[in-house]
Amino acid sequence: MSLLFDAEVSREDFRDRRVTIVGLGKGRTASGLARFLVSSGARVTIADAKSRDQLAEGIGRLGDTPVELVLGPSSDDAALAEAEYVFVTNGVRPRSATILRALNRHIPVLTEIGLFFRLCPATIVGVTGTKGKTTTTTMIGRILSRGPRRVTVGGNIGRAVIQEIDTLTRDDLVVLELSSFQLETLGRSPHVAVVTNIGEDHIDHHGTRENYIAAKRNIVAWQGANDIAVLNLDDPTTMAIHTGASSLVRGFSLAHHPRHGGFLDADGRLVLTDGDRRTPILAASELRIPGRHNIANALAAAIVGDVFDIPSEVIGAELRAFEGVARRLETVAESDGVLWINDSASTTPDATIKALDAFDRPAVVILGGVGKGADFSELGRVLVKRARAAVVIGTAADDIVGALEAGGASRAGFPVERARSLEDAVAAARRLARSGDVVLLSPACASTDMFSSADERGDRFTAIVRSFTEPVPS
Repeated sequence: MSLLFDAEVSREDFRDRRVTIVGLGKGRTASGLARFLVSSGARVTIADAKSRDQLAEGIGRLGDTPVELVLGPSSDDAALAEAEYVFVTNGVRPRSATILRALNRHIPVLTEIGLFFRLCPATIVGVTGTKGKTTTTTMIGRILSRGPRRVTVGGNIGRAVIQEIDTLTRDDLVVLELSSFQLETLGRSPHVAVVTNIGEDHIDHHGTRENYIAAKRNIVAWQGANDIAVLNLDDPTTMAIHTGASSLVRGFSLAHHPRHGGFLDADGRLVLTDGDRRTPILAASELRIPGRHNIANALAAAIVGDVFDIPSEVIGAELRAFEGVARRLETVAESDGVLWINDSASTTPDATIKALDAFDRPAVVILGGVGKGADFSELGRVLVKRARAAVVIGTAADDIVGALEAGGASRAGFPVERARSLEDAVAAARRLARSGDVVLLSPACASTDMFSSADERGDRFTAIVRSFTEPVPS
């Protein structure tokens, strides 16, 4: 049974039809999709197995949109009873019993992002990767906005992009951040596909790393000979997903000099190359966002700018000005010689390792949350070798502490403290840190055991830190 939810539909097909959206969650995708469907004349039901109290945020986002809510453990069966179309929101497993029942009943199953690809008249640039998606998407959006074409940024960031359909034209550009959830059922690829890297994430959803990689592959799988794949040449898995794809590769690398793409040269400059043409854009030292991984992200964004004929000096100016995205290696404060960094968006062990790489200071790292089936072994070894201390919170605490012990924490005298809350973790980190250190909230885990999102976790961290680093008004 195919898991590519790409039914042949037009907007008119939803008029006077009964449409069920499975999964309300926090409501960003579901509410935007519901508004679009209602405006198209559909009669919309939203089904979610959680209770009304658990879904308060999502229900609030719906506002006065006229939809029927079917909530609770038996919601799915009731919602499918009369459905003529079913939409799956992010995070709902495509092979869940509800979706399989819909497919067995020959009810067309779709996704918001799949419908957008089908209806969008504009040229689409898609960005995915285990880490760096949001940073790279944001940089690309800013660079392309300096050109003559109107640019819309969305997908896994911002509001549901389907709401923009009525405003888009063939002359526009759309830059989409695409998660593995969005890609796994997508039967189309963007004109320009950017892959920052592929590590390991969301194993709790996809089941295996191979399934996760297969989901990512859809960003290039359906490209044609006139399409472009902007790929990380330093990541073998990223390169492997292009096998069998027809698109032109423009690679980026910190170690090699591709003939078409971008690279970091021996003088520390980001250089665009197209055959014999080599164009320096800026020095890596001019970037305001720390870390070698962000040099790679900037190279990817520069290549996309070059694809759409943005002048090199404009690309360089935008990259110099870019200060980063909130909660991604975001500087919160420096007080008593200690630098406080909010990297709440790092929800995988590999992302936390990259965050450590970004600083040449000893680090006290706050870790923990929901592990998502991740393997913390390598992170444990790296922390013991390179950090000053670790403070651990959340449901994955035992797994992380076990990895630190296996990595030699006790033998090395590496301090590991447990905390019951983020407030307690910050207090412990403040006590452990010395002048010249960095305190790094880089959890390597999802946030949903304590917070509604990584954003909420990061915002709370920032508020706690500023409570003792900012002057008290007189």
